[in-house]
Amino acid sequence: MKRIQGLFVAAVLACAGLVGAGCNATVSAQHFESVIAGVISIAQAEVPVLPPADSAILKQWTDLGVTLDAQLRGCIAGNTSGKAATFLVCFNSFAAGIASPAEMAQLRILSKGSQSKVQLYVTATVLGVNAAIVAFKGTATPVPQVGTATPATSAELHDLARQLNVSATAYGY
Repeated sequence: MKRIQGLFVAAVLACAGLVGAGCNATVSAQHFESVIAGVISIAQAEVPVLPPADSAILKQWTDLGVTLDAQLRGCIAGNTSGKAATFLVCFNSFAAGIASPAEMAQLRILSKGSQSKVQLYVTATVLGVNAAIVAFKGTATPVPQVGTATPATSAELHDLARQLNVSATAYGY
């Protein structure tokens, strides 16, 4: 359930900070997208174990994440010129959708116990998107707070990075 395989760790680590320094921007964008998709996949696996009311709310958010990720993949594939500015638009659009005020308002009505778990996935998703945004010379977006949940700890983020088989520091985890 928590194992996400097939992520291209070597390229992510090699390209995370080197998009403008000769690393193929398209490959980098694809690898950033793979990490984001992995986080959403792990969050989807959490849906059935939450209380029913919370499960329905998280499912809406993960469904949105899957839809936005499909759009992100399409945007990346459509950037045949490989221009970093276009990739930046792709990732900024994803960030705006996944952390929109309307979506965050829904997550804030989760029970306190579920808020903590969901905060981890929101944080990891936004940090993954921010890694791409910064690599493509954009400005990172703030990580939204899910209700009164305690912000995700470094230990939780490192554990999630291990599940994704990525370097925690490469993504700000």
